[in-house]
Amino acid sequence: MSTYKFYDTATKPEEVYKSLSKDILNLTIKPGQVITEQEICEKYNISRTPSRDVLQKLKNDGLVISIPYKANYVTLLSIETIKQFIYMRRVLEIAVIKDFIENLDDKQIHKLESNLDSQASLLQSDFTAEEFYRLDGEFHAIWFSATNKLKVWEQIQKLQVHYTRFRMLDIVVIKDFQSIFNDHQKLVESIKNRDIENIERHITDHLNSGFARLGDKIHTEYANYFIHE
Repeated sequence: MSTYKFYDTATKPEEVYKSLSKDILNLTIKPGQVITEQEICEKYNISRTPSRDVLQKLKNDGLVISIPYKANYVTLLSIETIKQFIYMRRVLEIAVIKDFIENLDDKQIHKLESNLDSQASLLQSDFTAEEFYRLDGEFHAIWFSATNKLKVWEQIQKLQVHYTRFRMLDIVVIKDFQSIFNDHQKLVESIKNRDIENIERHITDHLNSGFARLGDKIHTEYANYFIHE
């Protein structure tokens, strides 16, 4: 397990869990990488029992898998799971946007355009992939919030263990932030025009675009990150 920071004082188990979860989701800790109780104890200055509890929570989240008599590994990315998640999210997101445009007003349009402005400003700065990913999430959350469906959005976040890491791989490796921003611009224009056909097309293309950008790298350079069913 990569150790970028050691803690001088004991860290609460919940903080350890959040730190490791974040490092796994943003690919600081790579798919397939070994995580041991001993390393967690040493890095975060905690005892064996809370270390085991943290590992169990990561297993429950689908971020870590334990192979008996061997080790704990960060789960590999499942291409089939990612594709099925994209299918589910596409169906849900299009349905929510249809509800969203029924009561679309200037206030909601302002929220969309304000987020786009923030994305545009970020692209002109020295930003991190995590900062862009956060704005991306806030952008999509706008229509879930406006239609009183944030619980649906929260469930989507909980289910996208593989997709989040896939998106981070896309963002970190390809770094085509402008393309993602352009997708968002097209989607906002279609929403403002209440153009359902183009909304469906843009959402479908946007959610699947990571496969197009990563291309053969999934099967070559980063093949060891994936389960190839």
